[in-house]
Amino acid sequence: MPTRLPVLLLALVLVAGCSSGGDADDDGATLGDTAAPTKVTAPAPPATPEPGSGAVVLGGTTSEFSVTECELVPADPEASTLILVTGAGTSATGVPFQVEMRRVASPTGVAETFTDTITYSDTARILQMQRIEVAGEVSDLRDSDAWSSLLRVREDGVSAVGLAGPPGTGGRSTEGLMGMAVDATCS
Repeated sequence: MPTRLPVLLLALVLVAGCSSGGDADDDGATLGDTAAPTKVTAPAPPATPEPGSGAVVLGGTTSEFSVTECELVPADPEASTLILVTGAGTSATGVPFQVEMRRVASPTGVAETFTDTITYSDTARILQMQRIEVAGEVSDLRDSDAWSSLLRVREDGVSAVGLAGPPGTGGRSTEGLMGMAVDATCS
């Protein structure tokens, strides 16, 4: 046991000698200034694409896709799906993705309800934009400033601009939200 005591004392002296003796080694770094989070905004819509194609803007990056299905008028007058446009493409980073744009009508007690949903999905994520309109009143859980329907229908296609996030996000939290814009032209 007596031989361990000098080794232990030597170790303590070395540790004490190596440790900082105060603020002499302070590099002046701070934790930074706290600031309010930046408001998430929708991007500008992409240019109207050629027939049979579309474009999606996510986080400032535009990716093109091919339109695989395009119904701007329901085939069945009794159908609840009023608009359906789907497409598939490859992002600028080489990831395959799919886009679906849909307007659904569902009768409720007093007023008909319209739900516009755009879903973007790739191998790593699913993002959605969604707005609901009941008796002319528009609601969007991700964008409290929304005042009109999400889908903008024209004679040859459809477009949308808004805030997207993973399914189930919205309310007061902006975590995971990003601006998204989509435009598709039927063939």
